[in-house]
Amino acid sequence: MYFVFRSLGYPSLLCFQLARICSRLPQEPRQLPLEDAGTLPYKRWKQGHLPQGAPTSPMLANLAVHTLDTRLTNIAKQQGWTYTRYADDMAFSRDDKAQRSAALHLLKLVDQSLVRFGLAVRHPKTTISPPGARKVLLGVLVDRQWPRLTQAFRNNLETHLYALTAPKIGPTAHMRKRGFVSKIGMQRHVAGLLAFAHQVDKKYAAIQYNRFNSIDWNL
Repeated sequence: MYFVFRSLGYPSLLCFQLARICSRLPQEPRQLPLEDAGTLPYKRWKQGHLPQGAPTSPMLANLAVHTLDTRLTNIAKQQGWTYTRYADDMAFSRDDKAQRSAALHLLKLVDQSLVRFGLAVRHPKTTISPPGARKVLLGVLVDRQWPRLTQAFRNNLETHLYALTAPKIGPTAHMRKRGFVSKIGMQRHVAGLLAFAHQVDKKYAAIQYNRFNSIDWNL
């Protein structure tokens, strides 16, 4: 993280502070006796940091792998593919048909580039989808002209909304059944599912938003 900020032109000391704020320390700072309080504040007091998933996370991740993105984009173009990435999910696609051997060759080149960059490939998650096969990317069906929500996602969202709006169930019982710590946490979880649905299918999401807005959270 330090070198990411250095590459942007920040002074070294400021880079250290920014990297500390944006990263979690591997272990808790050593606690010193009270008489030493104030003399070594960085060791005496636990330093704060941004939470995992803060808005800085994806921005810094993109900066950290910018060189890798450029390299993989060039490799994909040379082989006739299009490279896209979201966080740590990478996809390589093309408009025309290709032999499986071509996909395996591309996979080998990508694997080599990732290893040289210091990253590891999760091979169990790597899939090669032939033409006409069901294709799910980032939880969204992308095997047709327009992206679609999966049936599993719809079932999960609609089950939440059914339970939350059902007079015999309601938020309190559903919260306990699903193991949520609080109603507000459950509410934000379902709201996040709805926001995801809205990005993919606005008409479907509008119907579910009406159900969500009718929930009596006091039950």
